Amino acid sequence: MQSKSNSKKTRSSLKREDLLITSLGQQPLIVLLRISEQDLEENNSNQIITVINDLINHEIRNIEIAWSSHPNWTSIASEVTKVIKGIKFGAASITNVSSLELISEIGFSYAMCPFLDKEMVEKSQVLGQLLIPGVFSPSDIQAAIQLNCKIVKLFPASTLGLNYISQLKVPFDCIPFIIAAGGLKAKDIEPWLSAGHNAIVLGKGLYQKNAIDPLLKRWLKKNC
Repeated sequence: MQSKSNSKKTRSSLKREDLLITSLGQQPLIVLLRISEQDLEENNSNQIITVINDLINHEIRNIEIAWSSHPNWTSIASEVTKVIKGIKFGAASITNVSSLELISEIGFSYAMCPFLDKEMVEKSQVLGQLLIPGVFSPSDIQAAIQLNCKIVKLFPASTLGLNYISQLKVPFDCIPFIIAAGGLKAKDIEPWLSAGHNAIVLGKGLYQKNAIDPLLKRWLKKNC
């Protein structure tokens, strides 16, 4: 039988799921940022904070920061969550329980994993943290459903292709909220959403010559 304290923490993770689904229902986009190696070496948070403020000025609502094992990552990520208000940050590329525990302590609202790991999902529920597992196949989807995951990350989306989701839906009466991630660009937003994905993640190529992708700016102007 699940303990009373664990039950409360599990409800906390479920609440985080619902809040993220609501946010992505309003703006079906997550922007993924990476702290540069130079900034990690210098323990400098200024650059990523500048970029985040620029994204917020363009009405971006959902931002995640890629995890790094560099010893300065934690201090930079902590500084970001202290300085930037009004954004519930996510952490990308979480691959083990120790990093999951750390981002929970920092105050990240959710984490994404590139694969589905039963131990990590169950640990996240005990922590009251939201972990979004990566799925690739129908068996991954089924495992996520059995673990009560309301949200999954279809990864790598660009490899699986735009129409893969239609094949995934065939064997299931209902599938979780699908976030497409991996290799997608601003030009892919409308086609991938129209194909049935609930949200998408944009990362590499988001900034061109230190400015936000013009295609993304146009989409935001149209949809915000």
